[in-house]
Amino acid sequence: MYGIETEDKATALASALSYWVFRCRDKGKSPAMGLKTWEYFQSSIQNAAIPSRNIDDYIENLAKKLIVAHLNPKEWTRIIAPKQVILRASVNDDGSMGDIQQIDSDQHLQWIGWQDILNSLKPEGIGDRHILNMCKAKPHVITTFCRVRFECDRALNIPEETENTLDVEANNA
Repeated sequence: MYGIETEDKATALASALSYWVFRCRDKGKSPAMGLKTWEYFQSSIQNAAIPSRNIDDYIENLAKKLIVAHLNPKEWTRIIAPKQVILRASVNDDGSMGDIQQIDSDQHLQWIGWQDILNSLKPEGIGDRHILNMCKAKPHVITTFCRVRFECDRALNIPEETENTLDVEANNA
């Protein structure tokens, strides 16, 4: 659910949000690199949740701890994208089913943002406080789900986003 291998909606959303921030970190400056990556990430999840009043605060606090210059919406979309193939069937003139085609990869579906997901969970009694309590009480669970997703991404050769830079050459005229 939400790109995380669990059916618990609160855990899935907390993990997806935390993984999003993790994937957007500055790999050159972030302390969440090297041998202590996952230990640092786990303590950062809990420490970011403690002073937070809502999910916005949590994301901001976690981003500061992991040294995130900006959160990339494209990365969020990639994380929560469903793992399914979308097919389209044509109908022949006689009403029978015609060819079945897979939708091209350049035709994007509309994915919802994390606030839309949170709003859809409110009728089920899941809100900001529930997600924050999960981050405070069970950061090891969230870290484990994030690490599993990270290893799956790595096995699929999905590179971590790098900053888009523009090389400029100066000439004395």
